[in-house]
Amino acid sequence: MVELDIVKTLSELSGMSGPSGFEHNVAEHAAELMRPFADEVRIDRLNNVIGIRRSKRQDAKKLLLSAHLDEIGFMVTKIEDGFLRFRTVGGIDERVLPAREVTVLTDPPIFGVIGALPPHLQTKEEMEVPLPVDKLSIDIGLTQEEAEKFVKIGTPVVFREKALMLREPYFSGKAMDDRACFAILLRTLELLKDKELEVELIIQGSSQEELGARGAGVGAYAMMPDFAVAVDVTHGQTPDAPKDRTFKLGGGVPISLGPNTNRRLAKTLIKLAKANEINWQPEVMEGNTGTDAWPMQVVQKGVATVVVSLPLRYMHTAAETINLEDFESAAKLLAELALNLHKEFDAEPEASEYVSEGGAI
Repeated sequence: MVELDIVKTLSELSGMSGPSGFEHNVAEHAAELMRPFADEVRIDRLNNVIGIRRSKRQDAKKLLLSAHLDEIGFMVTKIEDGFLRFRTVGGIDERVLPAREVTVLTDPPIFGVIGALPPHLQTKEEMEVPLPVDKLSIDIGLTQEEAEKFVKIGTPVVFREKALMLREPYFSGKAMDDRACFAILLRTLELLKDKELEVELIIQGSSQEELGARGAGVGAYAMMPDFAVAVDVTHGQTPDAPKDRTFKLGGGVPISLGPNTNRRLAKTLIKLAKANEINWQPEVMEGNTGTDAWPMQVVQKGVATVVVSLPLRYMHTAAETINLEDFESAAKLLAELALNLHKEFDAEPEASEYVSEGGAI
């Protein structure tokens, strides 16, 4: 039996390069990681990875668990004196860019650093605000002629950062948003290995989430699930962050509440968390959740959706940090959902139970 080495898997996924729209290498690796645990694995035209665990039950409902594989990044727009000008792909905080190491995805890849005008040469006004992206460039150590030979306009670029264990159970690296959550789905599959399911379980590693969750809607449309869980990161608490909008690492699994959440499905997750002594936290998402749940909810005739989150510090940087206890708790909760969902939903509910209603859970 294949055993999933969590730290090794997280390190491998973090170390791969796959900005939005360029996820193909990550998708292929994700498919290989999924194959020991799934009956069928495939990659679609948008680089969504789809894995299926079949049910022997003929009338089995479909449960889709989705986590995105793409990461934030950059694209080269101009070569100037051997330096690369660029634009961002996805939401990136300009404050973290100067002096950051990057990988330019040529064949073979070229390493570089994002340079900036030193403070000694800046005006007082320039020092008081972050340098905008159009004032930054990537130094790859080449002349103009050499750079034009190796790098083409439109070449993607990603952060270059080695993942590492901090003091256990804290793990840090790039692209933990959201490959850590895809690894949670792998762990969920492992927990369900050799167990009969009353639902057809679909695992999706989605593409282009950082550009508006484009891949998840396509994948959900193709699979037509009855239920869908978006598994994504949420903001972890730090001393400088507002307590009412962040979540304690190690404090439990955040479960979404709001219009993008099916109330009955959220209730089921909370019930299972309590029954299995899995710590959880309510996460109020009052509008667009910014996750795969948003497009999946309105696919075909509508899908009952919910968001299960993984608290993460320093989102959209090269040092995204998670707690592996939260990781394991989320995987256990999702496994329990796959095993018990049919008990809660075999009796067809009233239409009102499929939509988000007012009132507390």
